[in-house]
Amino acid sequence: MAVALLMIGRPAVGETNATGWVDGHNSRARLLFGGRPGPDGEIERFAGIEIVLPPGWKTYWRQPGSAGGIPPALDWSGSANLTNAVLYFPPPSRFVDSTGHTIGYKKSVVLPVRLKVTDPTRPVDFDLKIFFGVCREICIPAEASFRTTIHPRQFMHWPPALSQAVGSLPVSSVNSNQDPLVPTVQRIIPVARSDGDRALMVDVRFPGGTSGADLFAERGDGMGLAMTEAVARPATDVIRFRLPVTSAAEWAKLGETGIVLTIVSDRAASTVRRPRP
Repeated sequence: MAVALLMIGRPAVGETNATGWVDGHNSRARLLFGGRPGPDGEIERFAGIEIVLPPGWKTYWRQPGSAGGIPPALDWSGSANLTNAVLYFPPPSRFVDSTGHTIGYKKSVVLPVRLKVTDPTRPVDFDLKIFFGVCREICIPAEASFRTTIHPRQFMHWPPALSQAVGSLPVSSVNSNQDPLVPTVQRIIPVARSDGDRALMVDVRFPGGTSGADLFAERGDGMGLAMTEAVARPATDVIRFRLPVTSAAEWAKLGETGIVLTIVSDRAASTVRRPRP
């Protein structure tokens, strides 16, 4: 299997909060980093993996969709003065072609990584590898590597692209500001047919408008579920989605793990965890 390998990116001249761009197979990437004051007054530290793709190419969300793909994964084990690094995902889009449905991003995306520093007074020697997939018709594994030193003063800056990516995250993942226009789940209705097929009907209200509305579902243990389908419009700002449950075993598992729903629209996005009815 072919692998698209990106070279190591180092800090670019004149860009104190970004590495230089590195090129791979139909993709280029760089690393952003910065910080902002958190609700408790402490500095929230982030990196951002910016990936740019040519027209027609895409990369994947944490669940790639029914057509398959390679979700992003991080290796930061070579870093020093870093306790943890958690990858977050901006709202994705659904793409449909002859291979089926995929979930991800086209053109460009900044994937925020929240950093927990061991000693805030010392620099972070950041050694990061990200593994991801790029696809036009066939998914190609890719790897980007970055090694850079981030000094404490550099976490006092907040690059606009990183700020926008963190600000776009579905409500309740990282950003806690409650926006009255974010979409919300109104109810989840279990449906069983005589042939044994089961599904969940999920009514979602989009107070900011239904443009770009979609719903993506996962089990509470992080495993993906089938793609949803919009099947009805109970009200002007409400869409009913059908979530198929593919087997009795999966139905039982959902009773243990619950369901994580990521709701997106052009206006806002949210994520919620609910028990299976």
